[in-house]
Amino acid sequence: MFNRPLNRWVMLAAHVVINFVLGGVYAFSFFKGPLMAEFHWDPALLALAFSLNMGIIPIPMIIGGKMIDQGHGKAAIIIGGILFSLGFILSGFVHTLPMLLLTYGLLAGFGSGLAFTGNLNNVMKFFPDRKALASGIVLAGVGVGTLLCTELAKFFLAQMSITNSLLWLGIVYLGVLFVTQFFIRSAPAKGSGGIPASPMDQDWRGMLQTVRFWILFIILAVGCFAGVVINSASVQIGTEQFGLASGALVVSLVSIFNSIGRVVWGAVADRLGNYRTLTVVYLSMAALMVLLTLGSGAAAFYIGAVGIGFVYAGVLTIFPSLTSQNFGMRNQGMNYGFMYAGFGLGSVISPYVTSAIGAGGSYSPVFMLAIFLLVGGVVMIQVMQRMGQRAINQAKGAEVH
Repeated sequence: MFNRPLNRWVMLAAHVVINFVLGGVYAFSFFKGPLMAEFHWDPALLALAFSLNMGIIPIPMIIGGKMIDQGHGKAAIIIGGILFSLGFILSGFVHTLPMLLLTYGLLAGFGSGLAFTGNLNNVMKFFPDRKALASGIVLAGVGVGTLLCTELAKFFLAQMSITNSLLWLGIVYLGVLFVTQFFIRSAPAKGSGGIPASPMDQDWRGMLQTVRFWILFIILAVGCFAGVVINSASVQIGTEQFGLASGALVVSLVSIFNSIGRVVWGAVADRLGNYRTLTVVYLSMAALMVLLTLGSGAAAFYIGAVGIGFVYAGVLTIFPSLTSQNFGMRNQGMNYGFMYAGFGLGSVISPYVTSAIGAGGSYSPVFMLAIFLLVGGVVMIQVMQRMGQRAINQAKGAEVH
C-alpha cells in the first residue's frame, strides 16, 4: 500500500511535519539554562554546541543535494532524520561538554542539514508551478516546530532531568520520522526525464563560474545578516536599548510571525515574481531598521522586531525558488546547497558584529550598518534582475539555434 502514488499536497504536509522535528534544534536557548544548572559548564563554551550545529550544516546540505538530484531525496530525509534524532538521544547520556559538542553539535547538526535540504528541495520538485509557496510552507514548519519542541521540552523537564529530557525528545523525533516517511516519495532523478529540461540548467561547477551566483550569494548574506541581528539578540536589544523588563514575549512573537511570513511571502513571490518580492522584502527590512534606530519605547521595539521577523522570512523563502530560476531545477539540490552557504556567512558574522558594536546598551550602530547593507542589497537585486533576464534570453536563443 505504501508504494502507491501520493497526492503532492499530502507529501507537502509530510515534509512540514519533518520540519516540525528539525525545528527542535533552535530550542537550544531553552536547553542552555538547565544544562548549566546541572553541569556548571561555562556558558560561552556551552554555546559552541549550537555554533557547531549551525556551522556544519552547509556540508551535509551539499551531500544531501547530490542525493536529491540523483533521485534519493527520501533517503536523505530518513538518514538525516535518524542522525538528528540520535544526536538528541545520545545527548541524554553525556556528562562532559566535549561529548555534548559531539552529539548535539556535530551529529545532530549533520543530520539536520541532510534532512533539511532533502525536505526542502525534494518537495519543490513536485511543485514547479508554485515553488516559492511550497518552500514557504515547508520552511514555516521550522519556526512552528521550535515552539512545539520547546513546549514538549518543558513537559519533559517538569518530570525529569535535562539529559533525560533530551533523550526522550530524540525518541519522539525518531517516532515522528518513522510514521511520516511513509507519506514521502523521492522526486525523480535529474537524468530520468521526470524533471523537465530548462535552457537555464547548470550544475554546481557551471553555476560557481557565473557572476550571477556570486551576486545572489552576496544578496543572501546581506539579507541574513540583517535578519539575524533580531533573531540572535532580540532579548538584549529589548531590555538594554528599549527598557523592557523581559524579552521573552518578543522571542515567541518573532518566531510566530516568521513562520507566518514564510507562507505569505511564498504566495506573494509566485504572483509578483521573485525579484520584485525580494525588493519589497529588503526595503521593508530597511524601513523597520530605521524605526528601531530612531524610535523609543516598547511599541517601537515590538513593531520593529516582530516586523523584521515577519519580513525576514521572505529572504529564506524566495532564495530556493530564485536559485532554480537562475540555474534550473535539475541540479537544484546541490546548487542550493552551495547557495545556502550565503546564509551561513551572514548568520555567523551577524551575532559577533551585533555583540561587538552593540556593546554599551545601544544597538543603533548595528541597525545603521544593516540599513546600509540592505540598500546595497536592493541595488544588487535590480542589477541581478536585468542580468537574469538577459541570461534567460541568451539561453533560449542558444536553444533555438
